[in-house]
Amino acid sequence: MPVDNNLNLDTVKSHSPEHDRDCSSPKMPRCRSGASMSSSPPLKPSDISTASLFTPRAFPPPSLTGVPVEYIIDQLHTFAPHYWNKPDTADCTIVIPVPHPRGRAGSSFSGDMPAFSMSSGSEKGRRVTEPALNSVPRISLKLHMDYLSAHSTFLRGLFSGASSLDLISSAALSEAPSRPSTSGQFAVPENRLPRLMPCDPSHPVVFLPVPDPSSMHLLVHWMYFGSTSYIENSLNEGQVEWEGIARNVEYLGLPADIKVFLGRWYARWLHTEQGASDGEEGEEDDFEDDETETVYYSDDEDASEPSTAPARVDLAAALAEPHSASSADDNEKRGRPRSARPLSTCSSQSV
Repeated sequence: MPVDNNLNLDTVKSHSPEHDRDCSSPKMPRCRSGASMSSSPPLKPSDISTASLFTPRAFPPPSLTGVPVEYIIDQLHTFAPHYWNKPDTADCTIVIPVPHPRGRAGSSFSGDMPAFSMSSGSEKGRRVTEPALNSVPRISLKLHMDYLSAHSTFLRGLFSGASSLDLISSAALSEAPSRPSTSGQFAVPENRLPRLMPCDPSHPVVFLPVPDPSSMHLLVHWMYFGSTSYIENSLNEGQVEWEGIARNVEYLGLPADIKVFLGRWYARWLHTEQGASDGEEGEEDDFEDDETETVYYSDDEDASEPSTAPARVDLAAALAEPHSASSADDNEKRGRPRSARPLSTCSSQSV
C-alpha cells in the first residue's frame, strides 16, 4: 500500500491486523545523522516552557482513542521499513552529547549498523563565548516522534508538554549517576538535564544526554522494528556493554519487554561465565588426579541436563552490583568477550 511521506497514525484505523507483514529481518541501512545543530545556546531550566515554540503532541493522539496501544505499536513496526533512514520525513531531532567518544567518530559501529556521524564544535572560528554544548562532540538524529513516544515514557511526557524538571525525579532517571539532595530531589548536574531547545512548532529538538551514547542506535532500531537481534549480536560480539544499554533503558523509561530480554541475556552470561569457571577448575583437578585418564562427555547427556540459569534478572539489582559499572578488570565487563570464548550460543530473536 502506498505510504505518505509523513507518518500519520490515523492510517492504523483502516489497516487490518491481518495485513500481510514482511517477516524478513530488516537490514540496517546507513542512517544519516541529519544537519548539524545551530549554535543556539541551551535553554536554562526556567526558560524551557516559555522559550520553546514546540506545540505539545499527545500519544496516542485523540483520533485513536479506544485503540489498544499494543495494536498501534504493532502497526508502527509494520510500517518501520518505510520510515527508517528517512530523515526527510522526520518530525523531531534528538541531539546526544558524546563527552568521551571512543576513537574515531563512528568507528564503534559495524558495517551493517547505522553509522551515526558525529559533529564537533571544536572547529576553527568557534566563538570563545559559544556555549559548552557546542564544544562537545554530539550525535544528531532525525527521527519520528510516534516511534519514540510509543516506547519511551520519558520522551512521551516531554513531547506531550511535561517539563523535564517534573520528569527528572521519575524512574526514567533513577539510574542516572546522581545523588538525592537533602530535599529528596535528584541533584542532576545542569549538563545532564534533558531539555527542549528552540525549534519549529512542528519539529521539536531535544537535547538528550543518555548515559551510554554508543548503544543508543541499537535502541532506536528496536523502537522502530521491535527486534532485539542487533542488540544481542552487539552484546555477544562485545561491541557494546550490557550496563550501558541497561542504563539507557532505565533513563528513557522503556517498557518491560526490552528489560526482559536484557535480563535473560544477563542470566545466560552469568551462567556461561560460571560454567566456564567451574569447568576450568574441574579440568585442573582431573589432571592432577590422573594424568593418563581421558574422559569423554556425551553431547546428548549434556543436553538432557536442565539449565541452572535463572529465567529473569532484575535490572535494578544487577546494575546495583558492586562490579556492574566499575569492574577492576575491564575484560570482564558484561558484553565484553573474554579471550575467544563466546558469551552466548543462543540465536538472535525478537522479544
